[in-house]
Amino acid sequence: MATTRHAAPRDPAIIRRVATFGAADGLGIVLGLIAGMIVSHQPPRAVWAAALSGGVAELFSMANGQRISDSRSGWAPPIAIGVASLAGCAVPAVPYSFSGGAPALTAALCLCAAVAVVICWARPERGMLAVVETFGLLIITGAACGAVGLWL
Repeated sequence: MATTRHAAPRDPAIIRRVATFGAADGLGIVLGLIAGMIVSHQPPRAVWAAALSGGVAELFSMANGQRISDSRSGWAPPIAIGVASLAGCAVPAVPYSFSGGAPALTAALCLCAAVAVVICWARPERGMLAVVETFGLLIITGAACGAVGLWL
């Protein structure tokens, strides 16, 4: 009988891969929340509450998804993907916890860009492909969610 080889539970490559996935997923969610809520004229505290709540949901959802999809990898990958998802979703929305309008949006977009740069750096292909794909998908996400906010 053939045996299946599984990565060690604390394999840095696995941790980096799932954390990159989690951060990208969380960032996409927060960018969508910010775009949709801002164009539909929601108050700053609502944007912050939605992003933080979304981040907490991401923490548990992504960690659980990782755990049940690869239970042999141990607890490190689920924790990594959960924490990265929370950070990717909540960090860019922090300006909305204490500010609003153009200053909060500018700071939030700068934080989104900073998180996206980290994601580009963490991606295995790196270089221009990582930058174009990461930022391109984030721009499409923001535009699509902004359109939904305008539609509502």
